[in-house]
Amino acid sequence: MPYCTNCGTEVLPNAFYCGNCGHAQPRTGGNPFTGGSTGTSGVPPSSDILTGVSDRTASILCYIPVFGIIPSIIVLASQKFRHDPVVRFNAFQSVYLFVAWLIVSYAMPVLMFGIPGWGFEHGLLGLLKLAIFGCWIYLLVKAANQIQVRLPIIGDLAARSATEQL
Repeated sequence: MPYCTNCGTEVLPNAFYCGNCGHAQPRTGGNPFTGGSTGTSGVPPSSDILTGVSDRTASILCYIPVFGIIPSIIVLASQKFRHDPVVRFNAFQSVYLFVAWLIVSYAMPVLMFGIPGWGFEHGLLGLLKLAIFGCWIYLLVKAANQIQVRLPIIGDLAARSATEQL
């Protein structure tokens, strides 16, 4: 039985990638994509869409204001960043910041609609939205400089979530 050239785990003789670390295995003889001597199915191996993405880039993508939820979910679901606590922390913190944005944008106006006032609640919601947006920009810049910032409540939740999933 052959072993992985990267981590030393036992792999199947016709495996394209190691099941443990995901490292590509060397091929000998034949064309595996056309059903040669090493490939029987003729199907190319599946590739991870994040193979060329660095840790820094993944962290930056997570903090794109409002739309960063999409890269955050992709990063959290990716096998590549499964054991990277910094990237997972940034992704979880971005998800929780997005949830805060949703609460301020959609839930709080509904709850505050019945409160009589002269628009004070609208100004307060605008300031909260601006504060969350400013946090996104601040975290984006810090992620670009590879500095990890932990927000007071959201950061604690993200740290707990990032360590629980490992």
